[in-house]
Amino acid sequence: MKKLNDLALAMIVGLAVVWGIAPAVAGHLNDPQANLASDSSKLAEQHFEKAIKLLKQENFQDAIAQYKEVIKLSPQSQIAQDAQYWIGQSYFRMGNYDEALLIFGRLLKENPVSAIVPVTELMMSRVQQEKENKELKVKRDAALDEKVIIDPKTGATYRKIESLTGKKDVVEMSSGLNFSPNGKFLLHEDIVIPLKGEEPFDLVDTEAWRGVWSPDGKKVAFYSGEAICVVPVSPETGRPTGPAKKLLDGRYRYMSPVSWAPDSERIVFMKADEKTQGDIWTLSLKDGTLNQITDDPEVELNASWSPDGKTIAYNRKDSEIRVVSAKGGESRKIADIAYGRSISWSPDGKWLFIGTNRKRHLIRLTDEHVFDIDPPKEVGGVFSWSPNGKKMLFYYPSYDYADVLKVVSASGGPSFQLGRELKLWPYVHFWSPDSKTIITEGAGDSTFWMIPLAGAAASPLKLDVSVQGKLHPLSLSPDRERLLFSAEQGNGKENLYVVPISLKEAQSTGPAVLIFNEWDCWHGLKNWSWSSDGKKLAVIHKKDLWVLSAEKGRPVQITKTSESETLPEWSPKGEMIVYIVEVEQGKANLQVISASGGEPTRILDNCDYWSHAWSPDGKELFAESKGMIFALPLDRGKARKILDLKEQGLVAGTVGLSWLPDGKHLVFICKKEGKGPTRMFIVPAKGGKVVELASDDDDWKYVIFPSPDGKWISYNTEGFIKTRPEGSIWEVDVEALLKSGKEK
Repeated sequence: MKKLNDLALAMIVGLAVVWGIAPAVAGHLNDPQANLASDSSKLAEQHFEKAIKLLKQENFQDAIAQYKEVIKLSPQSQIAQDAQYWIGQSYFRMGNYDEALLIFGRLLKENPVSAIVPVTELMMSRVQQEKENKELKVKRDAALDEKVIIDPKTGATYRKIESLTGKKDVVEMSSGLNFSPNGKFLLHEDIVIPLKGEEPFDLVDTEAWRGVWSPDGKKVAFYSGEAICVVPVSPETGRPTGPAKKLLDGRYRYMSPVSWAPDSERIVFMKADEKTQGDIWTLSLKDGTLNQITDDPEVELNASWSPDGKTIAYNRKDSEIRVVSAKGGESRKIADIAYGRSISWSPDGKWLFIGTNRKRHLIRLTDEHVFDIDPPKEVGGVFSWSPNGKKMLFYYPSYDYADVLKVVSASGGPSFQLGRELKLWPYVHFWSPDSKTIITEGAGDSTFWMIPLAGAAASPLKLDVSVQGKLHPLSLSPDRERLLFSAEQGNGKENLYVVPISLKEAQSTGPAVLIFNEWDCWHGLKNWSWSSDGKKLAVIHKKDLWVLSAEKGRPVQITKTSESETLPEWSPKGEMIVYIVEVEQGKANLQVISASGGEPTRILDNCDYWSHAWSPDGKELFAESKGMIFALPLDRGKARKILDLKEQGLVAGTVGLSWLPDGKHLVFICKKEGKGPTRMFIVPAKGGKVVELASDDDDWKYVIFPSPDGKWISYNTEGFIKTRPEGSIWEVDVEALLKSGKEK
């Protein structure tokens, strides 16, 4: 992977400067042997990227083969160490614990001083724990063993007609999936998946999105480089028969796909360029003629051409379903359906299917009656009609979109995931004082889970409290002996409580104490903070800052302004509180105030919302502003520039700026210049070059929590995670859906 090579190269160049041999590096630029090594390195990166994709699909043997190619091509490199580590991870996830231990042991023996050592030692502990348990924790959906599902709510029968396993199991969600007209292929974005025979393949060599077959099966339209393109294909092989052609420049990327006319010579789409945004147009592939179909100040999207070619259906302002002649003219509303995401005609033109974020609908066009469809979740989402229009087809992917808790060594090396068997909400989480356990919230159930780093089973933190209302665990005290939680009161307000807990016993150990009545704040943001001694809390209530006793006591309002305050944080000695003041949309200032009240001091204008941190001695604040990270003295001394993000190839807008416990390094999240997900970096607190952490992880990163011993950094990502062994296609009779569907 390029990011891994960049990191390795940065380390090599850095060592070269230290050793006084940097000039020699340039001398190798024209060295044939050096060029050969560079080619091998690039090829190794390509194999590494393939391996990552295969591992995410849980094609372990194929992933291992790709990792072995990496080692063969670049045996003495950092990427080869990473590849060996992921071979061990693959065997671990396969349940082959002995082989995993052998791989990890060999990696430690061959690289005793490498940055990969801490994570490898940890993985050996986790493998040993799993081996002792003698059971592999595999999440499997029982419905996958069934060929037929009868919906208990409606009686409709759903039949599984196809399973996608192994390399064919690459479809992460049902939206954007479509059948070839002859039923031989699935197309997802730009990936062609033969249902019989060969493996999936890319439709074109460039990045492409929203691919859709023409009715004759001889063309595919797609978006690429923000243009609408088309490529000729063979209906029998699904492969291109000629070069792709650009049809129309604009700003086309993530919008709904184009729709074909029945003659396969015209498309309809929402026009999007510098002059036009949100009207429906058609385009002729024969002569390039553009025709405007709608002209409305509201946005129209999700255009779909009828089977007879006479009518176009579309969404208007994301809440109305309308139809219009394919030649243009006055449109007609046929239904009110909010947030429509897809529209498709039945092959006989008698029905429209409307898919939304949460619901599915069928509109009978003869009388414009709308039926709500609520299929079992085990069949997934609608993606197509059968060719005769008598059945609807559903796709149930083997992937779920999930929030993921991950950990990386502060000294570098690969990342790894914790709590794979749990659904988590790890945007706020905590380390135990001994750095051996992470405590984080479960997704949807408001349970705090205790997840051991070394691999033992996770356990819930049980709250035995006599409190009315739904509970929301919020935060643990610095000594991890008390828990802050809220309880819904049914009036949009919540009461705040503190309860003593024992992490060792995994439960509360005494009664809960009410510390604030009818708290008015959205707890999705970190709008609370414990003082370092655990005796007080700073919270935001009705957009103002308050200080509460963690025991019993009268709340004290610290600020009273018309502005919105958020993200309070106590100073290390508990004397001051820093917080963000939103002065207008997208503009914020950083202010400090005494914990006992008084006039605030503005520390920084135009700061970044999510990146500020106290220095360990409490004398300075570190924050980002306008692409720079500064150290800001509280005594109004001169600010010190720590880091110019642009100089290091990074983009303004850091997140989660935090200190490592050594008091010498800062860690933060931001993007590299160009496109791509967020990355994690560490930098000396006095300034200097940044070093990327978790460089093997291509997912977006959001929060950072260093462990108390400074050895680990936990963070969260989100994305599609494989949780079932196969994807599956299901069918149901439309008549059965109509009988069971609820008429609106």
